[in-house]
Amino acid sequence: MIFDDIESLLKEYKQVQILEVPFNPVDPILWSFLKKQERLSVVSERIQRKIQRALAPFWQQRFISIENKEAPLVRHFLLSPLFFLQTDLVVEDTPFPKTNPALLSEALQKASLPESVLDRTLLSLSNGELRRILLARVWMENPEWVYFNDLFGGLDAAYRPYLEECVLKMVHSDVKMVIRLAREEEVMPLIPAFVYENGKFVLLEKKREGALKSEQVKKSYSEYEIEKLTSSAVEGKLLFDLKNVNVCFGETEVIQNLSWQVRSGEHWVVMGPNGAGKSTLLALLSADHPQIYKNDIMLLGERPGKGLDVWAHKEKLGFFSPELALQYREELTLQEVLCTGFSTSLGLFKEPVFEEREKANEWLHFLGFEDTKVAFSSLTLIEKRLVLIARAAIKPPSVLILDEPTQGMDAKHRAKIFNWLDYLSSSTTIILVSHYLNEWPKCMTHILHMPKFSMPL
Repeated sequence: MIFDDIESLLKEYKQVQILEVPFNPVDPILWSFLKKQERLSVVSERIQRKIQRALAPFWQQRFISIENKEAPLVRHFLLSPLFFLQTDLVVEDTPFPKTNPALLSEALQKASLPESVLDRTLLSLSNGELRRILLARVWMENPEWVYFNDLFGGLDAAYRPYLEECVLKMVHSDVKMVIRLAREEEVMPLIPAFVYENGKFVLLEKKREGALKSEQVKKSYSEYEIEKLTSSAVEGKLLFDLKNVNVCFGETEVIQNLSWQVRSGEHWVVMGPNGAGKSTLLALLSADHPQIYKNDIMLLGERPGKGLDVWAHKEKLGFFSPELALQYREELTLQEVLCTGFSTSLGLFKEPVFEEREKANEWLHFLGFEDTKVAFSSLTLIEKRLVLIARAAIKPPSVLILDEPTQGMDAKHRAKIFNWLDYLSSSTTIILVSHYLNEWPKCMTHILHMPKFSMPL
């Protein structure tokens, strides 16, 4: 079964899943239709981006502003009769849809959130935590239409099956629902699924027969634990040395007494539930977090406050995070974006040499981008991630730090990135955050399991 346009598809089906094929962006098409509908609720990275940009346009500001007593709380976001994003940086004149306060308890239960989350600031939430707050809000908006954009993106392994169960309960309701997915293995049973490719919606014949299985970790981690993935011993140079590190946001303990070392030749996977402090740990390693100065930390041989030159440190690193893809604002071509990876700046302040442009073109062609002179801003979010991961690695750096690099990517592009990282691993130490068990390149040598010490979400 084939549909030529989204209108005819959604006249036929009340609830659908759309599997997006790389370089065939479906989000603008879905959004152009859905925004015309009444009582629409949206859970997407577009909403997350709007919230995060309003509260803190720069990555570092999130950590500095996190204890701002005037910052909006989750309570305000879920319960205010009219919630506007109004800060010193942004003034929105259109409020979020109204919520029904009577549905709060049910919404928190469906999103697996404790009541204590109401008193946290929106700015203190990780990407995964904010996604779950948005999910709770959907239940409270009592919508006619719901759009889930990358439904499972950024959520930990324990919560994904629970979320699928909640969504599938809506199949027999009056809610009209559109779900965009990028991973074929996450296409759910019961809801008709279509592949969007070459401008058409084609029925996906093969779907999972059963429920999404929770990825079973070997045990529940209540403290930091290290797991070896290879028996080969590596005694390289000490790169990072963290001793009894603690990080708090207000009264929320994110990292608690963490002692951890990384040596050259090692490649680390960092795993843990939403809110365990994985992104915070990466911010410490990249010298982006102000609490490096109150902890016993050694970063590539230097100590914060005792000789560490932050910009010299960053020159040795490659860094990628989902937030970077959400907030990157430079008006550059794809080639130019990759060429910024040869410096520490996100902007292009010097003319790239011939060799840099040629290497950028070669890498972009490898990723599937034929025209390297197109505007970066014209790409889909997933395509932006591909380009920014390449930017982080192109130098190549001494250490490559990747926060959920394959979020929202299909199996083909995950495999391409992993093969690429395997190639780089001989000269670059890799530290990679993943929410998916065994989803990392073959070169990885260790796993750091991070527990969550604050009230579980």
